[in-house]
Amino acid sequence: MHPATATPCWRRKQSSGWRVIVWIGLALTAGFGSAHSARAWGPHPNITQAALETLGTNHPLLLRLGGFAWSLTNYAWMADYKGVPYRDVEQQFYADDYLLFPEAPRHFDHICPEVKLTYRPFWRRAWQALQTEDAANAARWIGSLLHFIEDTGSPPHAAQIRGGIHANMENWVEASRIRIPEYRPVLLGTNVEDALEGLRRRMDGLIEFSRQRAERTRLWVELGNRTSTLPVVLESALETSRVVADVLHTLGRLHATLAPTNHATLLGTIRSAAPAGMEPFPARVTLSNTLYSTLADGHGNYVFHHLPAGEFHMTVLRPGNDVLSKKVTLPSGGTNRSDVQLEAGDGNVIRNPDFQLKWAKGAGPDYWRGGVGQWEGEIIPLQVGQRYRLKVDFATNATGDVFVRWTRHLPHEIPKLLQRVVPLPRIESKALTPAQPTLEFTGSESMALVQVTVRGSNRLEQVCRQVRLVPLPR
Repeated sequence: MHPATATPCWRRKQSSGWRVIVWIGLALTAGFGSAHSARAWGPHPNITQAALETLGTNHPLLLRLGGFAWSLTNYAWMADYKGVPYRDVEQQFYADDYLLFPEAPRHFDHICPEVKLTYRPFWRRAWQALQTEDAANAARWIGSLLHFIEDTGSPPHAAQIRGGIHANMENWVEASRIRIPEYRPVLLGTNVEDALEGLRRRMDGLIEFSRQRAERTRLWVELGNRTSTLPVVLESALETSRVVADVLHTLGRLHATLAPTNHATLLGTIRSAAPAGMEPFPARVTLSNTLYSTLADGHGNYVFHHLPAGEFHMTVLRPGNDVLSKKVTLPSGGTNRSDVQLEAGDGNVIRNPDFQLKWAKGAGPDYWRGGVGQWEGEIIPLQVGQRYRLKVDFATNATGDVFVRWTRHLPHEIPKLLQRVVPLPRIESKALTPAQPTLEFTGSESMALVQVTVRGSNRLEQVCRQVRLVPLPR
């Protein structure tokens, strides 16, 4: 595999070793989800950087997140990568692990009015992560919140403008001029709920601000008058940076005033083995019937702070390993160390292959996106030269099939993708049926990403019981 890496020049205060890799080959083709669109608000990282710089050097949020605070300039992109692996330094994870949860069980449109539905759940989830998770996980959840806030400030998003002029209207902006050194962030509220109301009011003002600028520039964009458009779109980007600064400032200040409690800590180490090519993917831990989830670090360590005392059902999964569920009891004010050993099984790299896990989605299975008569699985990177077997356990009298699509990686650098037309990769496909339930293949440059879709019924169990994608011994 030879995906591109990008070292953003705008991340001035971060370590030079940071890399982001995003997989978008499948997502650029209709029917393969919407992981990334060329209509993205280009200056996400610059907006976030400008906001971070208003916090000074000893702000509580910077102290809480450490080096991951500056990773927010990259995490602010994540919400555009639905169902797609996302690489952060040495780790790789699915962006959906920071986009789908019980209070937000589906993907939202990033354009008004629907984007307004994201403020409450993602504000509360970011706050929860600051209290309960490590710095990396907290920063990623904050990044998801920032994406929706920043998208709202994009003029065509605020004005509900779609179609051909959308991309130019929001990306004709001089990103290097997005700086607000004179701005002093404003506290949105003195507690979490008051701050949420303050955020809603602030966002209403941002929507109106950017909507007006969309109307001012619409004719210029239609005529191709970039020169007149640039300074007006910059006004929206600067105002969006001020809103982001207020959000970051408020989260940090509220966290600094968090009173000590007798809540419990749950931590441990997850030991597991990953199939070839899946080594960077960490284990994920969820607590059933709660809002709590987290990803382990690259060494398998995980932690939850400030949990209520009581008994929980913990579920641990990692691609290529069997799912493990166990009970844990948390004493008030105490720490429970719960180490986990995952069994490799046959090495299936599809998460939730039997559709039984339903932490985020309630009635629907986690890691499968439902539509009318079909359920799309996640996009899975393959190891070049590795032999695989895809096998479907079809239901008796199955009412549909399992559709497999694959393509090469589509390397790109952010934000250059936004400045040019990217040729679509060649997509190949095959339908598996009860008569032909198995497909064997070798990962290659042209078969580097694969996606499985169960088709034919709104009820998965009417089509198949399980889907397995297993690396074969070399």
